[in-house]
Parts: sequence; structure tokens; C-alpha cells
Amino acid sequence: MCVRPHVGATQSSVAALPHLAPSVSGLVSFDGVIAVALGGDGTILMAFSRFAGMQTPIIGFNFGRVGFLSAMGPDDIPAGLKSVLEGNYELIGLSLLELVNQGENHLAINDIVVHKPEGGSVIHLAFAINGVEYDSFRCDGFVASTPAGSTAYNLSNGGPLVSLALDVFILTAIAPHVLRSRAMVLGPTDTLTIRNDSHGSNGTIYVDGRQSGSLAPGDDVLISLAARKAQLVQPPGADFYRTLRDKFIKPSS
Repeated sequence: MCVRPHVGATQSSVAALPHLAPSVSGLVSFDGVIAVALGGDGTILMAFSRFAGMQTPIIGFNFGRVGFLSAMGPDDIPAGLKSVLEGNYELIGLSLLELVNQGENHLAINDIVVHKPEGGSVIHLAFAINGVEYDSFRCDGFVASTPAGSTAYNLSNGGPLVSLALDVFILTAIAPHVLRSRAMVLGPTDTLTIRNDSHGSNGTIYVDGRQSGSLAPGDDVLISLAARKAQLVQPPGADFYRTLRDKFIKPSS
């Protein structure tokens, strides 16, 4: 669904919205200014993908388990939407990753993964930064993540947590078969090239968890920060480090 800030709304009309929540498993939309996503982080990622070309801000209410992208839960819907309607919210610009593969462009809000084939053995991948060959080794794959995605697959593979305020992206190897591999943080103008140096093994490419192509032996993909950003709506005073603490260090349940 979408709402338009600064348009008058009665308390009863906002309070009635939670009655819709139990039946909403995805995204309901109509013309407006701010899109509302009811679900987990997967639903919010779907909302960003759906509205990417329109630069529509997204506000999420978490119905999932972790819900890092949403600072509010189901019980916050009445007050949260009332604040949005009154224009009382903050916009956070989230960096996007852009993937170029075989002439096709894809955008990711969380991460881009190049992975070994399902059920296959390790894959041999090489990578270059700004056209300079950096390293090549066998592994299960690579994760290139945004700061927003640093709390997802990147974190599971030992990558760093990065503040949403930073315009950077992270490269982390998945189960590298070498001792020298370390996660790297790349700058806003850096370009990352990942090449498949395997003999006969295709890599699989995932964009925000969705399979988006393959990487044949000898082929490469180009990854960089996109020129535009996604817009995340947050309540006033929302804090990245408080969210980290509440979700990962001191979860409520």
C-alpha cells in the first residue's frame, strides 16, 4: 500500500489499518508517495525492487524474525502511519549495487553473490579492483554487499558490519580455500570485476537472493555502486547501532 504525507487523516482511519495486517503476506500498492511494506526484510527488498524505477520511499513494518530494515513492528502500525501522514519521519539513502552481466544491468539493495553450482565442488574465482588483478583462489563464491546488506550473507561469512551512513560496498569470500583471504571494503568510485577461472564449472549469480544469471568459465561480471540510492523511511531518532544491538546483541526473544 502507499500513503501520501502531509495529507490529513483521522485517528480512526489510521487505527483501522492493523486489521489488514494479518492477511497481508506481500506488498499491496496504489498510487501515492510512500510505499508501505508489511512483512520481513524479504518483503521490503521486494518493495525496493518493485519501486526502484520510481524512487519511491519505503517504510517497513516487520512481521518476520529479524527485520533489520524495519524499525517498527505490527503494534507500531497506527502510530507509525500517523507520523508519516503528518510528515514526521526521516529518509535514509541506502546505497545500491549495480551488476553488469552479459550486457544486462541489475540493481541490489542487499547483495550480489557469485556462487558455485548447486551440488558442485568449489569454484575458482579471480577478482580485480579498478581493472587491477588482485587475487584468484578456490572458494564457494563471493558476496558483494551494501552497508544495508552487511548484516545479511556478508555477516554470515565473517564480513564486517558497516554503517548505513557510508557510501561503500564490501567484498567477502565464501568458504575460501586459502589462508590469505580477507573481506575488503571498497570505495564509492571503485569497480569490482569477478571472473570465473574454473575449467568447466559455471557460477550462479544471485541478486538479493534471486537467481539472476550464470557465470561461464572465462566470463566476468562488473559490480559497482549505483548512481542512485533507495529511500528508506524511518521514525525520528532511529539509530543504526541501537538496531544492531537490539537485533543481534540483546534480542527481545
